[in-house]
Amino acid sequence: MNILLMGLRGCGKSTVGKLLAARLGYPFTDLDDHVLATFAEPTVEAVWGALGEAAWRAAEATMLGELLGHSEDSGDSGHVIALGGGTPMVESARRDMSAARTAGTATFIYLRCDVEQLRRRLSDDAGDRPSLTGADPVVESGRVLAGREPVYRQLADHEYDVTSTTPGGAADALAELVSG
Repeated sequence: MNILLMGLRGCGKSTVGKLLAARLGYPFTDLDDHVLATFAEPTVEAVWGALGEAAWRAAEATMLGELLGHSEDSGDSGHVIALGGGTPMVESARRDMSAARTAGTATFIYLRCDVEQLRRRLSDDAGDRPSLTGADPVVESGRVLAGREPVYRQLADHEYDVTSTTPGGAADALAELVSG
């Protein structure tokens, strides 16, 4: 069973995902890292600047389809995959996610985080995060969350609030959730 983590940038998908994978003995995949490796540009922001968000989203959906298809074919016991925050907003990605759920090869966890905590985290570590709305990525968090949260909740098999927990605490709780 693949475990896919979704949520807004700054919620901890990659950090918690690595820890969760280690606890479960699963390989960890950061979708953003895999997608970035398919481009010549060195950063996500550079890809967006040179080719636009649409090119990134198309590559994201393609890579997710490959990852989900590969793990189904290989008979692997599972992977922990940290999705890009916008991956679930792409129709073809949602179709692949639904197909994996129907096939019983994936479970989806929405890492929910209070918008003020997201802003604090993004202020502390802006990372390689291009603006989604033209505003500062810290400022736009509330608007982006409002647009994405209904989709995250619709797709999620489980929700876990990471607002006031440590990454290790979240990984422990999620390992128990998916193992029990």
